[in-house]
Amino acid sequence: MKNFRSIYLLFALATIGIISGCKKWLDVKPESKFVEEDLYSKPQGFYDALNGFYINNGSSDSYGGRLTMTTMDVLAQYYLVNASNSQYTMSTYNYTDDASKTIIDNIWSKTYINILNLNKLFQSIDTYGSVLSDAERKRIQGEAYGLRAFYYFDLMRMFTKPYTADSLTKVLPYYDKPTNEISEFKPTNFVMQKVLSDLAQAEALLSASDPAMTQTQVSKITNAYGRDGRNYHMNYYAVKALQARVNLWKGDKAAALSAAKVLIDNQAKFPWTAPADLNTVICNKTFATEMIFGVENPKLNDLYLKTFAPGLFDTDILAPSTNGNFINSTVFEGNNATDYRCLYIWKVNGRPYPTFFKYNDESNVNSSINFYRTVPLIRMSEMYLVAAECEPDLTTAAAYLNLVRTKRAIASITIANTAALNTAIMKEFRKEFAGEGQLFFYYKRTNALTIVAGGTNANLSMTDSKYTFPVPLSETMPR
Repeated sequence: MKNFRSIYLLFALATIGIISGCKKWLDVKPESKFVEEDLYSKPQGFYDALNGFYINNGSSDSYGGRLTMTTMDVLAQYYLVNASNSQYTMSTYNYTDDASKTIIDNIWSKTYINILNLNKLFQSIDTYGSVLSDAERKRIQGEAYGLRAFYYFDLMRMFTKPYTADSLTKVLPYYDKPTNEISEFKPTNFVMQKVLSDLAQAEALLSASDPAMTQTQVSKITNAYGRDGRNYHMNYYAVKALQARVNLWKGDKAAALSAAKVLIDNQAKFPWTAPADLNTVICNKTFATEMIFGVENPKLNDLYLKTFAPGLFDTDILAPSTNGNFINSTVFEGNNATDYRCLYIWKVNGRPYPTFFKYNDESNVNSSINFYRTVPLIRMSEMYLVAAECEPDLTTAAAYLNLVRTKRAIASITIANTAALNTAIMKEFRKEFAGEGQLFFYYKRTNALTIVAGGTNANLSMTDSKYTFPVPLSETMPR
């Protein structure tokens, strides 16, 4: 990594910075070792350090925007992207263009800074953790292991080929300790095992310490950020959901199904969004009650207004085809008048075709409702679709799929065979996860050779090179 030592310095200083002020997590000045000792002299210092990751994740250039609703959904072809838009070269998979390289390099460096900060946190727990109770230590370590797995897995999904196609190529550096030494590239299967190991550690630690284990309902929609809303933290159930997601990427359907069933068996903790929560002025368009893990972006409405608002110039807006056929016919298959995901998330308002309304604060920032600042990263519906894909019994698999459909106010369908099931799952992914960054990864994992482009409503050919980001030159040139 060309600037690895400077990144190492950033993460070492950031650990102090997030404790002294989470809002300035990475924008910090050097502090002495004595300050670090003082800050970690109380349990609150460790909680502040951990909260720094969640605050950073929620920024518009991370999971609060770029890795969900903007860049990742541009890649999934939800939108018609104007040639003057900053996302245009990403929409054409031109990863060698300077604009694309800047985006990709930013994703790479920010993710590795997060990982290195986590490694520093583990070291600080070993050094100063005597101030923590056993339960506090387990909870903090459990969340940290889960977060590290989360970051490495998304690096795999972006920068390596589909796992079932190639797990041996050495692509990613792997760090599990604070260091200023450059790691050699590791094969994808090595990183995969490390991810699963971290998730196993997180599961064991959080099962013995996470308040979510005893909460009747984990999802909270009326609390301010990060207090007792465990679904804004890497909780036990988020770890199990990640195990489902990771194992399915690996191709281990039995393990993925087993993990998904843990969530399904605990559905009451993440209840389905009720019609009354949608047909109201304060509309829960993010289906926040179903959110297993997510982030809060305090500037989410600002991002909406400059990216998706119908009044924007054509050069600036991210919106589907101008005739509405992609949303109304292709995505929602004519159910656009009934399907909650179309009624409340894609609206004809200010333009003669549907635009993306999911993150529009229609209540004008109601301070007691935090789902207007929330971006879901894992929701219950994904667990049902994972179960549908992994369940060997076709009737049971169809039941998982149809439950998602009926909860969104559209009719069940008859599934004749596995091929029909897989097609139906793809269509539900396309309906369900707009603005959450998951559709592109679904296409990649299933090796979709063509996808429908929202800008033209026509098929677009896909290849491994389109599905896989190149490792930045800043990483490869010094080696």
